[in-house]
Formats: sequence, C-alpha cells, structure tokens
Amino acid sequence: MTLLRRVMRIVCYVLTPVLLLGSVLVSYTPVPVGASSHREAPLIAFDPQADNTDVYAFISPDANDAVTIVANYIPLETPYGGPNYFQFADDVLYTINLDNVGDARPRISYQFRFTTTTRNPNTFLYNTGPITSLDDPDRNIVQTYEVTEVIAPTSGSVITNTLGTNLPTPPVNIGDKSTPIEPYLAMVDDSIQTLDGNIKVFAGQRDDPFFVDLGSIFDLLTLRGQAPPIGYSTGLSPGVDNLTGYNTHSIVMQIPISRLLENAPDGESVIGVWATASRPSMRVLSPLGGVTNSGDFVQVSRLGMPLVNEVVIPRALKDAFNGLKPEEDFPLFSSGTPAGDLLQESILDPELQRLLEALYGVPNPGDNRTDILEIFLTGIKTDAPFTIVAGSTETTVPAGTNVNQPQNVQPSEMLRLNTAPAFRPGVSGSLCAAEPNYELGLLGGDVCGFPNGRRLQDDVTDIELLAVAGATYEVTTGETFNFNADLIGVLDDGADKNDQPFLDTFPYVATPNAGQDYVQTTVPSGRTYLPIIRNFFKPNVF
Repeated sequence: MTLLRRVMRIVCYVLTPVLLLGSVLVSYTPVPVGASSHREAPLIAFDPQADNTDVYAFISPDANDAVTIVANYIPLETPYGGPNYFQFADDVLYTINLDNVGDARPRISYQFRFTTTTRNPNTFLYNTGPITSLDDPDRNIVQTYEVTEVIAPTSGSVITNTLGTNLPTPPVNIGDKSTPIEPYLAMVDDSIQTLDGNIKVFAGQRDDPFFVDLGSIFDLLTLRGQAPPIGYSTGLSPGVDNLTGYNTHSIVMQIPISRLLENAPDGESVIGVWATASRPSMRVLSPLGGVTNSGDFVQVSRLGMPLVNEVVIPRALKDAFNGLKPEEDFPLFSSGTPAGDLLQESILDPELQRLLEALYGVPNPGDNRTDILEIFLTGIKTDAPFTIVAGSTETTVPAGTNVNQPQNVQPSEMLRLNTAPAFRPGVSGSLCAAEPNYELGLLGGDVCGFPNGRRLQDDVTDIELLAVAGATYEVTTGETFNFNADLIGVLDDGADKNDQPFLDTFPYVATPNAGQDYVQTTVPSGRTYLPIIRNFFKPNVF
C-alpha cells in the first residue's frame, strides 16, 4: 500500500472540523502581524522579533542521553545595529513544542517570556562603559526571562511547572571596548542555567548558524559553482554564505531523553519538534510612544522543518501557515477545499521540482511525490533496502526500517528525531556514521543526520534540493527510479558550512559576531569548479 493511500485512510476522522478552516484560508487577507523563517512569508518585515528563523534538534554530542534543541529568532541581525540593539521581545511568547505521541499535538511545551530593564533612561547608550559581568553597573539594558514547562498527556490534567524565573541573558557582542572577548565568553557561560530535571537552558545572541547562498538561489535557482544554465554566464565562482557575519537570538535547551519520553506510548522513541512565536491579539499604540497589549496570544510564527514555508508552501498560504497548528495540517491537506488542494499540490507536485525540470532538465521521479510527504509530514520508514554507513562498514538495512516515523503518526509538518539508542552517536550498536556526513546527512548513509533531526552542521539546502530531485524516492516509495548520483555536487549552492566554528559544548551555537568586526563584502570570482555534469539534462536545455 502506498503512503498516500495509507494516510488518506485518516481523512474520515479529521475532515469535518477543517471545512470552515479551508474556506477561511481561501478568503484570507493578510494584515501586518505575521512572521516566519528568514523573511519567508510576505509579512515578515513587520515583525522580525517574532520571526522563528531556524529549529535544530539533535542528540547532544557530549551527552548522548539528552537532546539539544535550538530555536532561533530575529533574522539578519547586523552586529552593529545600535544603540537599540536586537533583543527578544517582552510581548512575544516564545515556545518550543514537542510531540512524543505522534498525534501532531504539543505534548510537552517550554514557554519563554522575557523582561527588559533599562537601568538609566537618561542616556542613549546601551552601556556606559565596558561590560565585564552580567551585573556590571555599566550594562544599561538588561534582559531576563522565565521558563514554564507545560505537559499535556493524552489523558489526565495538563501540568504546568515554572522551571526558572529571572534567568540571565548575556549582553549583545558590541566590540572590544564594550564587551572584551574573555569577559564576554565568561558571561555566556554564566548565562547557562541548569533547571529542575537536569534541563540546561541558554537564551541570548549568537552567530546565525544557517548557511546558504540566498542571493543566487532566489535568482531563478542559480548555483554559482556550475556552468550555464545552472550557473551565471559571467563564469564560475564559489558559493557565498549570505548569512556570514549576521547574528540571531537563540533559545537553546538540553533535555534528558528520559524526560522527553516519560509520557510517550510504550516503545515510542521518535519526537517531533517545532517552535512558535505568539503575540497578544490586541495592540494599542499611544501618540506619545506607549504600547498596550491585551487579549489572548495568537500564533504568528511557526517553524519545524527548514525551508518548508520558504520553498514548499505557496505565497497564498504562507502567512496563514504561520498561524496553523500541526494538528491542523493534514485535515487541511485532505479537506478538498481550494486551500487544501493547493497545499496538497504543493507537497505532492512541488513547484521546486517543476522548476528544476523546466530550467535544468532534472527529471521528475513520478506523480504524487509521497516521498516528499514522508520527509516533511510523517517521518521516514523505508519501502526498499537502504545502504547506511556505520563506522567503517556499509550496511544494507531492509525495507520497513523505521528512521524517524512515530508508531501512529498523524501527518503534520515538524522536525522529527529518533532518540532510540541505535540513533545515538557513541552508544554501543549505534548506526550513526563514525564520521558524520554533514553534506548529505541521511542521503549519504548517515542515519543520524538530517532529515532525522537536524544538526547545526547539516547542509539542509543541498540535502533538500537532492531530495526534491528524487534522492529518496525509491527508498521511501518502493517504486523504481534511477536517481542520477552525478546530481550530487551539481545541485549544490556552494555554501557548505558555517562561517564560524561551532562549539564543542553547550550551547554549541557559535559566538556572535562583534559589531566592530562586521564588514560587508562583494562576491569574489574566479575560483575553478569541476565541470558541470550534463548527461542527465534534456538536450534542448543547452
């Protein structure tokens, strides 16, 4: 039975509640409140503080009995953006959500609320001298936060625990005079807190860990490192990480796996992860600059799998998608409404694949791309044998191997991670590659890489380009498709790693760029790349 037929059996249980939702989305008129990852929705420029740019979830490299989750907010932070430097918003509810059941509902949530204090309102300065400690009197703008854990089991009452209050954040990284590097690193360490249940947490400015050549990809899917038509007619040049030098604001948690699976069904080891940002429904501006918020919180940003809203969801649904909850995804997908049909077409017949075929002749594996549905909406269970690289040997795992699909999955968009011992590095019997394959992740035989979770180093842009081109089609559908391995290295934006080294220990995300060091540069040229692989392209393209 194909995946599409399997998931459509769920329709009768979920269709009725979303008929109204579908009609609302069709008539949806944007208003300036929404935001999502790296400006991927039309209204993102109106609310960057609520813009969830990326989510990561991985087995902690130095603590393989715990999962690290990173939720980043505020895209394209210029380090020199003073005197009103970037910070979390006091009126935004930031939430990390986890589904340990497979029903697309947040069974564990961690809510973050921030409070900003101005010590001296009679100066325009962020700091009045060097900041060398968290409580330095020269630090004028101080932000603290509280963390609340909400546990919603499948039966019984919701449990709410306040895990921490008045927790510190470090200052932004301004420069040598304001934030000398050694005291700054010490302040970051002092901002790492261990809460009840051995949960580690950090919140504050970091280097943006995402790497991608946005400039060329959004220029009609151009890849600089290739010859025309994929590359530019001006000649080969190296890929450019357009996020080099930019910062973001990170919420980082390290949570014991035993706590994450405490109320999970017997035998369940897969968790789903997504982050959201919510604002009060009413905001009133005063003529003299005051702001009054009231009403219930409304979700304005949502992120699980990378690049979904950016390159999968069509423009008509982007802002609405930010407000959808995962449990509403498949009901809308299968509703038969115009909005549901558009969402279904976007996943089963992705526009990116049609563009790759039209522009460069990359063949479409087939109709009804249930492999894409599986990657983004259910997690992966193989329908054909699959070769993985574990240690120094290659192992073929049989059809039916569960990579990261919950036992009773409700299709929904989120980042899924298998926490079973076989998927933890350093554990006896682990299937993880001895040398992680960050370039290709699961596609390169590393079952502990994206899309099974997402490590900071995983090159998700290249992996998703190859997946759309059919790299997982045969394995996830059981249907015959001869994926051309020569596409590897061609469907490559050339931005293969972050500009700053990641840390070996918590919070792992690199130190933020200092304001004094940021310099905008032009794109270099002249680097030689391997010649383009042509044999899989349609002759009339060239």
